[in-house]
Amino acid sequence: MFGKKRKKQIAAPPSRGVFIDSLYAVTPEELGAHKKKKVKKRLISGLSDIILLGCIVVFVICAISLIGGAIDAEIASDIYGDLSEGLFEAEDGDYYGFASLQKEQPTPTLYCVTELLRLGISGEVSTNATTGGYNVQIERIKSRLREMKAQNPDIYGYIRIEDTNISYPFVLGEDNEFYLVHDPVNRGYLDSGSIFADYRCSRLGVEYNRNTVLYGHNMTRGTMFAELINYNDEEFFRTHNVYVYTETGLYIYQPFAFFKTNERHQYFRVIFLSDDDYVGFLEEMKSCSIFETDVTFTPADKVITLSTCTNIVSSGRYCLQAKLIKVEN
Repeated sequence: MFGKKRKKQIAAPPSRGVFIDSLYAVTPEELGAHKKKKVKKRLISGLSDIILLGCIVVFVICAISLIGGAIDAEIASDIYGDLSEGLFEAEDGDYYGFASLQKEQPTPTLYCVTELLRLGISGEVSTNATTGGYNVQIERIKSRLREMKAQNPDIYGYIRIEDTNISYPFVLGEDNEFYLVHDPVNRGYLDSGSIFADYRCSRLGVEYNRNTVLYGHNMTRGTMFAELINYNDEEFFRTHNVYVYTETGLYIYQPFAFFKTNERHQYFRVIFLSDDDYVGFLEEMKSCSIFETDVTFTPADKVITLSTCTNIVSSGRYCLQAKLIKVEN
Protein backbone atom coordinates (compact mmCIF):
# COMPACT_ATOMS: atom_id res chain seq x y z
CA MET A 1 0.00 0.00 0.00
CA PHE A 2 2.80 2.40 0.89
CA GLY A 3 5.33 0.95 -1.58
CA LYS A 4 6.63 2.73 -4.68
CA LYS A 5 3.95 3.02 -7.35
CA ARG A 6 4.85 1.06 -10.41
CA LYS A 7 4.42 2.51 -13.88
CA LYS A 8 1.34 1.16 -15.55
CA GLN A 9 2.11 -1.53 -18.09
CA ILE A 10 -0.01 -3.03 -20.82
CA ALA A 11 -1.31 -6.36 -19.61
CA ALA A 12 0.30 -9.20 -21.46
CA PRO A 13 -1.62 -12.26 -22.58
CA PRO A 14 -0.18 -15.69 -22.08
CA SER A 15 3.36 -16.02 -23.40
CA ARG A 16 3.66 -15.76 -27.20
CA GLY A 17 7.39 -15.68 -27.47
CA VAL A 18 10.22 -13.45 -26.17
CA PHE A 19 9.78 -10.66 -28.75
CA ILE A 20 6.00 -10.38 -28.44
CA ASP A 21 6.19 -10.56 -24.66
CA SER A 22 8.75 -7.68 -24.62
CA LEU A 23 6.34 -5.40 -26.47
CA TYR A 24 3.75 -5.82 -23.77
CA ALA A 25 6.38 -4.99 -21.14
CA VAL A 26 7.08 -1.50 -22.65
CA THR A 27 5.54 1.52 -20.87
CA PRO A 28 3.58 4.23 -22.77
CA GLU A 29 6.37 6.72 -22.01
CA GLU A 30 8.92 4.47 -23.65
CA LEU A 31 6.68 4.02 -26.67
CA GLY A 32 6.56 7.82 -27.11
CA ALA A 33 10.33 8.36 -26.97
CA HIS A 34 10.89 7.45 -30.62
CA LYS A 35 8.26 9.98 -31.68
CA LYS A 36 10.07 12.79 -29.76
CA LYS A 37 13.34 11.92 -31.49
CA LYS A 38 11.63 12.29 -34.85
CA VAL A 39 10.27 15.70 -33.86
CA LYS A 40 13.76 16.79 -32.75
CA LYS A 41 15.28 15.63 -36.03
CA ARG A 42 12.67 17.60 -37.97
CA LEU A 43 13.49 20.72 -35.92
CA ILE A 44 17.23 20.34 -36.61
CA SER A 45 16.55 19.77 -40.29
CA GLY A 46 14.35 22.89 -40.44
CA LEU A 47 17.01 25.00 -38.69
CA SER A 48 19.65 23.79 -41.18
CA ASP A 49 17.40 24.82 -44.05
CA ILE A 50 16.99 28.31 -42.57
CA ILE A 51 20.77 28.70 -42.09
CA LEU A 52 21.38 27.52 -45.67
CA LEU A 53 18.79 29.96 -46.99
CA GLY A 54 20.42 32.77 -44.97
CA CYS A 55 23.82 31.93 -46.44
CA ILE A 56 22.40 32.00 -49.96
CA VAL A 57 20.78 35.40 -49.31
CA VAL A 58 24.07 36.80 -47.93
CA PHE A 59 25.96 35.42 -50.93
CA VAL A 60 23.52 37.00 -53.38
CA ILE A 61 23.69 40.37 -51.58
CA CYS A 62 27.52 40.28 -51.58
CA ALA A 63 27.58 39.34 -55.26
CA ILE A 64 25.21 42.19 -56.13
CA SER A 65 27.32 44.58 -54.03
CA LEU A 66 30.55 43.49 -55.75
CA ILE A 67 29.02 43.78 -59.19
CA GLY A 68 27.51 47.16 -58.31
CA GLY A 69 30.86 48.36 -56.93
CA ALA A 70 32.66 47.25 -60.08
CA ILE A 71 30.12 49.02 -62.29
CA ASP A 72 30.34 52.18 -60.17
CA ALA A 73 34.14 52.08 -60.33
CA GLU A 74 34.00 51.80 -64.10
CA ILE A 75 31.57 54.73 -64.34
CA ALA A 76 33.75 56.83 -62.02
CA SER A 77 36.85 55.94 -64.03
CA ASP A 78 35.16 57.04 -67.26
CA ILE A 79 33.87 60.30 -65.76
CA TYR A 80 37.11 61.39 -64.11
CA GLY A 81 39.24 60.06 -66.95
CA ASP A 82 37.38 62.26 -69.42
CA LEU A 83 37.64 65.30 -67.15
CA SER A 84 41.42 65.01 -66.73
CA GLU A 85 42.26 63.84 -70.26
CA GLY A 86 44.93 66.00 -71.85
CA LEU A 87 45.35 68.30 -68.85
CA PHE A 88 48.80 67.14 -67.78
CA GLU A 89 50.99 66.48 -70.77
CA ALA A 90 54.66 65.46 -70.44
CA GLU A 91 55.78 67.80 -73.20
CA ASP A 92 54.81 70.77 -71.09
CA GLY A 93 57.58 70.00 -68.63
CA ASP A 94 56.76 70.15 -64.96
CA TYR A 95 52.99 70.48 -64.88
CA TYR A 96 53.03 72.32 -61.58
CA GLY A 97 54.51 75.53 -62.90
CA PHE A 98 58.14 75.36 -61.78
CA ALA A 99 59.35 74.57 -65.32
CA SER A 100 56.40 76.09 -67.14
CA LEU A 101 56.49 77.12 -70.78
CA GLN A 102 56.72 80.87 -71.07
CA LYS A 103 55.42 82.92 -73.99
CA GLU A 104 55.29 86.65 -74.45
CA GLN A 105 52.03 88.13 -73.30
CA PRO A 106 51.32 91.58 -74.82
CA THR A 107 49.25 92.80 -71.90
CA PRO A 108 50.48 91.31 -68.61
CA THR A 109 48.09 91.11 -65.69
CA LEU A 110 49.17 93.51 -62.94
CA TYR A 111 47.95 93.22 -59.38
CA CYS A 112 47.26 96.33 -57.34
CA VAL A 113 47.93 96.45 -53.59
CA THR A 114 44.24 95.86 -52.83
CA GLU A 115 44.26 92.69 -54.93
CA LEU A 116 47.37 91.40 -53.20
CA LEU A 117 45.72 91.96 -49.83
CA ARG A 118 42.66 90.11 -51.03
CA LEU A 119 44.86 87.17 -51.96
CA GLY A 120 46.39 87.33 -48.52
CA ILE A 121 49.89 87.24 -49.96
CA SER A 122 52.37 87.81 -47.15
CA GLY A 123 56.13 88.11 -47.42
CA GLU A 124 56.48 84.33 -47.60
CA VAL A 125 54.13 83.88 -50.54
CA SER A 126 55.46 84.55 -54.04
CA THR A 127 53.50 85.21 -57.22
CA ASN A 128 54.40 85.65 -60.86
CA ALA A 129 51.38 87.89 -61.41
CA THR A 130 53.52 90.81 -62.59
CA THR A 131 55.99 88.92 -64.77
CA GLY A 132 53.79 88.70 -67.84
CA GLY A 133 54.42 84.93 -67.93
CA TYR A 134 52.05 82.65 -69.81
CA ASN A 135 51.76 79.11 -68.45
CA VAL A 136 50.31 76.76 -71.07
CA GLN A 137 49.41 74.17 -68.46
CA ILE A 138 47.52 76.58 -66.24
CA GLU A 139 45.66 78.11 -69.18
CA ARG A 140 44.63 74.66 -70.36
CA ILE A 141 43.21 73.82 -66.95
CA LYS A 142 41.44 77.17 -66.67
CA SER A 143 39.76 76.47 -69.99
CA ARG A 144 38.68 72.98 -68.88
CA LEU A 145 37.31 74.35 -65.62
CA ARG A 146 35.24 76.90 -67.54
CA GLU A 147 33.86 74.09 -69.71
CA MET A 148 32.92 72.04 -66.65
CA LYS A 149 31.41 75.06 -64.93
CA ALA A 150 29.15 75.62 -67.95
CA GLN A 151 27.68 72.18 -67.18
CA ASN A 152 27.66 72.57 -63.42
CA PRO A 153 28.03 76.01 -61.74
CA ASP A 154 29.17 74.24 -58.56
CA ILE A 155 32.61 73.51 -60.09
CA TYR A 156 35.12 75.18 -57.76
CA GLY A 157 38.59 74.05 -58.83
CA TYR A 158 40.92 71.17 -59.59
CA ILE A 159 43.21 69.43 -57.09
CA ARG A 160 46.30 67.37 -57.89
CA ILE A 161 49.00 65.72 -55.76
CA GLU A 162 52.05 64.23 -57.46
CA ASP A 163 52.63 60.45 -57.17
CA THR A 164 49.04 59.75 -56.15
CA ASN A 165 45.67 59.12 -57.80
CA ILE A 166 44.48 62.47 -56.46
CA SER A 167 43.75 64.42 -59.63
CA TYR A 168 40.14 65.58 -59.61
CA PRO A 169 37.90 68.57 -60.12
CA PHE A 170 36.16 69.63 -56.92
CA VAL A 171 32.85 71.33 -56.29
CA LEU A 172 31.12 73.61 -53.80
CA GLY A 173 27.52 72.64 -53.13
CA GLU A 174 24.66 73.89 -50.99
CA ASP A 175 25.44 71.38 -48.23
CA ASN A 176 27.96 68.69 -47.29
CA GLU A 177 25.68 65.80 -48.27
CA PHE A 178 24.74 65.94 -51.96
CA TYR A 179 28.19 65.44 -53.47
CA LEU A 180 28.95 62.51 -51.19
CA VAL A 181 27.14 60.37 -53.77
CA HIS A 182 26.94 62.51 -56.92
CA ASP A 183 29.44 63.24 -59.67
CA PRO A 184 30.84 66.77 -60.15
CA VAL A 185 29.63 67.50 -63.68
CA ASN A 186 26.42 65.65 -64.54
CA ARG A 187 25.34 65.54 -60.88
CA GLY A 188 24.26 61.94 -61.40
CA TYR A 189 24.35 59.30 -58.66
CA LEU A 190 27.87 57.96 -58.07
CA ASP A 191 28.80 55.87 -55.07
CA SER A 192 32.30 57.32 -54.90
CA GLY A 193 30.87 60.83 -55.11
CA SER A 194 32.97 63.95 -55.69
CA ILE A 195 35.73 65.87 -53.99
CA PHE A 196 33.83 68.80 -52.53
CA ALA A 197 34.50 71.94 -50.50
CA ASP A 198 32.76 72.67 -47.23
CA TYR A 199 29.57 74.53 -48.15
CA ARG A 200 30.55 77.40 -45.83
CA CYS A 201 33.51 78.31 -48.07
CA SER A 202 33.26 81.45 -50.21
CA ARG A 203 31.82 81.00 -53.68
CA LEU A 204 34.10 83.79 -54.90
CA GLY A 205 37.10 81.46 -54.85
CA VAL A 206 39.68 79.71 -52.67
CA GLU A 207 41.63 82.97 -52.26
CA TYR A 208 38.72 84.33 -50.21
CA ASN A 209 38.93 81.52 -47.65
CA ARG A 210 41.21 81.43 -44.69
CA ASN A 211 40.73 77.67 -44.53
CA THR A 212 39.54 75.93 -47.69
CA VAL A 213 38.23 72.54 -46.54
CA LEU A 214 37.90 69.70 -49.06
CA TYR A 215 36.25 66.33 -48.36
CA GLY A 216 36.55 63.07 -50.29
CA HIS A 217 35.81 59.38 -49.79
CA ASN A 218 38.52 56.88 -48.91
CA MET A 219 37.64 54.32 -51.59
CA THR A 220 39.01 50.79 -51.16
CA ARG A 221 40.07 50.87 -54.81
CA GLY A 222 42.56 53.64 -53.95
CA THR A 223 40.61 56.44 -55.61
CA MET A 224 39.32 59.82 -54.42
CA PHE A 225 41.17 60.78 -51.18
CA ALA A 226 42.32 57.23 -50.33
CA GLU A 227 45.99 58.08 -50.96
CA LEU A 228 46.09 60.85 -48.38
CA ILE A 229 47.41 58.02 -46.22
CA ASN A 230 50.69 58.43 -48.15
CA TYR A 231 51.33 61.48 -45.97
CA ASN A 232 51.78 59.06 -43.09
CA ASP A 233 55.28 58.59 -44.52
CA GLU A 234 57.59 61.41 -43.39
CA GLU A 235 59.55 61.68 -46.64
CA PHE A 236 56.34 61.89 -48.65
CA PHE A 237 54.97 64.47 -46.21
CA ARG A 238 58.00 66.72 -46.63
CA THR A 239 58.30 66.43 -50.41
CA HIS A 240 54.74 66.57 -51.77
CA ASN A 241 52.88 69.85 -51.97
CA VAL A 242 49.18 70.23 -52.77
CA TYR A 243 48.34 71.91 -56.09
CA VAL A 244 44.99 73.60 -56.58
CA TYR A 245 43.95 75.07 -59.92
CA THR A 246 41.08 77.52 -60.30
CA GLU A 247 39.89 79.91 -62.98
CA THR A 248 42.24 82.52 -61.49
CA GLY A 249 45.42 80.45 -61.37
CA LEU A 250 47.48 77.85 -59.55
CA TYR A 251 47.72 77.79 -55.73
CA ILE A 252 50.57 75.78 -54.21
CA TYR A 253 50.28 74.65 -50.60
CA GLN A 254 53.02 73.24 -48.34
CA PRO A 255 51.90 70.58 -45.78
CA PHE A 256 52.35 71.50 -42.14
CA ALA A 257 50.13 68.91 -40.42
CA PHE A 258 48.95 65.35 -40.96
CA PHE A 259 47.15 63.39 -38.29
CA LYS A 260 44.43 60.83 -37.56
CA THR A 261 41.46 62.14 -35.62
CA ASN A 262 37.66 61.82 -35.45
CA GLU A 263 34.61 63.63 -36.76
CA ARG A 264 34.19 65.61 -33.52
CA HIS A 265 37.53 67.36 -33.89
CA GLN A 266 37.01 70.87 -35.31
CA TYR A 267 39.90 70.74 -37.80
CA PHE A 268 37.42 71.78 -40.51
CA ARG A 269 36.66 75.23 -39.09
CA VAL A 270 36.19 77.92 -41.73
CA ILE A 271 34.85 80.75 -39.56
CA PHE A 272 37.08 82.51 -37.04
CA LEU A 273 36.23 85.18 -34.47
CA SER A 274 39.47 87.15 -34.81
CA ASP A 275 43.01 87.09 -36.18
CA ASP A 276 44.24 85.64 -32.89
CA ASP A 277 41.58 82.95 -33.05
CA TYR A 278 42.69 82.01 -36.55
CA VAL A 279 46.44 81.91 -35.79
CA GLY A 280 45.71 79.97 -32.61
CA PHE A 281 43.73 77.45 -34.64
CA LEU A 282 46.64 76.97 -37.05
CA GLU A 283 49.10 76.51 -34.21
CA GLU A 284 46.80 73.94 -32.63
CA MET A 285 46.54 72.01 -35.90
CA LYS A 286 50.31 72.10 -36.30
CA SER A 287 50.72 70.64 -32.81
CA CYS A 288 48.45 67.70 -33.78
CA SER A 289 50.72 66.64 -36.63
CA ILE A 290 52.61 63.39 -36.44
CA PHE A 291 55.58 65.23 -37.99
CA GLU A 292 57.09 68.52 -36.81
CA THR A 293 57.68 71.43 -39.19
CA ASP A 294 59.10 74.95 -38.89
CA VAL A 295 56.10 76.53 -40.67
CA THR A 296 54.98 79.78 -39.05
CA PHE A 297 51.69 81.63 -39.36
CA THR A 298 50.29 85.14 -39.70
CA PRO A 299 46.67 86.34 -39.91
CA ALA A 300 47.17 86.88 -43.67
CA ASP A 301 47.98 83.23 -44.37
CA LYS A 302 45.69 80.93 -46.31
CA VAL A 303 45.52 77.18 -45.71
CA ILE A 304 43.84 74.14 -47.19
CA THR A 305 42.46 71.14 -45.28
CA LEU A 306 41.91 67.74 -46.91
CA SER A 307 39.73 65.27 -45.02
CA THR A 308 38.79 61.63 -45.55
CA CYS A 309 37.62 58.62 -43.53
CA THR A 310 40.12 56.18 -42.04
CA ASN A 311 37.88 53.16 -42.82
CA ILE A 312 38.95 51.79 -39.43
CA VAL A 313 36.00 53.11 -37.43
CA SER A 314 33.07 55.05 -38.85
CA SER A 315 34.01 58.25 -37.00
CA GLY A 316 37.74 58.07 -37.83
CA ARG A 317 39.29 60.73 -40.08
CA TYR A 318 42.63 61.50 -41.72
CA CYS A 319 43.44 65.19 -41.96
CA LEU A 320 46.09 66.90 -44.08
CA GLN A 321 46.62 70.65 -43.75
CA ALA A 322 48.87 72.83 -45.87
CA LYS A 323 49.78 76.51 -46.11
CA LEU A 324 49.67 78.59 -49.31
CA ILE A 325 53.24 79.37 -50.37
CA LYS A 326 52.97 80.29 -54.05
CA VAL A 327 50.43 81.63 -56.54
CA GLU A 328 50.82 81.41 -60.32
CA ASN A 329 48.41 83.15 -62.67
